[in-house]
Amino acid sequence: MDYESHRDFTEFSGFSTNLIQEHFHRSIEFLYCERGERLCTINGEDYILSTGELLIVPPFATHKYDNDAICYCFVLPVSYSDIWEKYTHGKSVEDFIIKDKFLAKDLQQHLEISLSAKNKLIKNGAIEYVLGKILAECEFSSTKKTTTPDFSKDVVMYIEDNFSRDLSLDSVAKYFGYSKYYFSNLFNKYFKMNFKTYLNNVRVSKAKSMLKRKTIAEVSDACGYNNLQSFFLNFKKITGLTPKEYLNTTK
Repeated sequence: MDYESHRDFTEFSGFSTNLIQEHFHRSIEFLYCERGERLCTINGEDYILSTGELLIVPPFATHKYDNDAICYCFVLPVSYSDIWEKYTHGKSVEDFIIKDKFLAKDLQQHLEISLSAKNKLIKNGAIEYVLGKILAECEFSSTKKTTTPDFSKDVVMYIEDNFSRDLSLDSVAKYFGYSKYYFSNLFNKYFKMNFKTYLNNVRVSKAKSMLKRKTIAEVSDACGYNNLQSFFLNFKKITGLTPKEYLNTTK
């Protein structure tokens, strides 16, 4: 499963049977257990996810999974994290696992609908139903259950808000008050990739949605690329397709 390349950049759905190393991202993630039991570690605490249960991983929560069960993973588009944060007001779910199997199955089915729907209204409606049911059915605590360093969260938000600008390792390091080399080491430690790779993944993810309503040249400029050649090279490297080929696959 090509899971790690998707996290924090785009929505994802697929079966998860392999070991997932500890990581975090801004997107909301769900793990539905089809069969067996799986050890899930959220913010350093261990939980057992059993058949018919649904795991909720809020934005920025560190998490990792073992490989002892067949589970279906859903990663929502990052835009829904803004909705989550708006309505939770900084609170966290008391229990990351929904053990009510009827509710868990209902949410899993709606997640499948949302990620397969071609109609935008159906897609948005299904996701909002899932988030609404969680807000209505789950207990929330004002105790913040996250151990993600402020550094990494702040960097994610800064890049999310400024990806269209002429960002560089030097300029972002200076913004956060670090030397270039110290910032680079911190970034690699928390994100498990270098700054340039992360930035290009964010930009290409944004470009994929923009291509449906803008010209390729406009998208390149809007995503912070100085020239079309750089945009084409990075888009092809990350997606395996040229922007034009990608557009043809979405028709």
